[in-house]
Amino acid sequence: MHDPALKSYFADRDFIEILILDHVPQWAGEIDFTTLREEPTELVSKKTLEKRRADMIWSADTTDGRRVVFLIEFQRRADWYMAVRTTTYASLTLERIRAGADFRSGDPLPELVCLVLYHGDGPWRGPDHVTELFKRSDPGRFHLVSWKDEDTGRPADNLAALLLGLGRNLPPEEMAAQAAAVRLKVAELGNPRLEASLGEKVRTMLVLRDYTGVLKLEGAKTMEEMVDRFQQGLKDLVQRGAREGRREGRREGQETVLRRLIARRFGEDTAGRVSECSRGCPGPTPSTW
Repeated sequence: MHDPALKSYFADRDFIEILILDHVPQWAGEIDFTTLREEPTELVSKKTLEKRRADMIWSADTTDGRRVVFLIEFQRRADWYMAVRTTTYASLTLERIRAGADFRSGDPLPELVCLVLYHGDGPWRGPDHVTELFKRSDPGRFHLVSWKDEDTGRPADNLAALLLGLGRNLPPEEMAAQAAAVRLKVAELGNPRLEASLGEKVRTMLVLRDYTGVLKLEGAKTMEEMVDRFQQGLKDLVQRGAREGRREGRREGQETVLRRLIARRFGEDTAGRVSECSRGCPGPTPSTW
């Protein structure tokens, strides 16, 4: 444990002001030091409810109304992975701020500065930024994978995007088209194990999302049964639409409606290939999915 006397020095607001002036002077001209205040140090993850406790957290307002948080850690031994700990504490601190009653969606997050106060004997060894622990990745950055192309707004044509599209709240007709596009993409990969696995998961998803009343998937145990009942359910849906005078279904067969829906969402090329597969062209047949 850290010496209580050592930590008590830094419990004084004037001492924290001196610490900032000496070691992060780039903030000195922007901070209103009369607003320096000590913050609670218990940090709880909203996702896992795991509790962590930082050594000290101070915050202050800037002269233009922003906020800066100072996360302070005392360390007696050099720790090569210290940046992992400070990154964890920083993330949990920001998570707590976002969950606060006075934080509204779209509000800017406060600036956050980490200081590690080392009082060990040997030289400090270890990077001061978590990205320096990795050679080819940046754990502070994420890669966006979306169901649509963010530039064009059209559905993206890759397996991950198509599967994400299944997670959207779609009407039954569009869900049928989405599932058909997924089936076609998986068949193109030529991986029977993946095809069977994803097929079962898609069936389960359709059941859990209560499409069963429309697409008649109750009791389907094999992929062949699922596809047969899916297609029959869609046929019934089209016929019901025709009776009700719906534009999509009026006097048109199942294949025509399905092709139109797929073309609208994924383009004519994909719609044409789906139609060829449905007519039994060489290659994977609809009954495999």
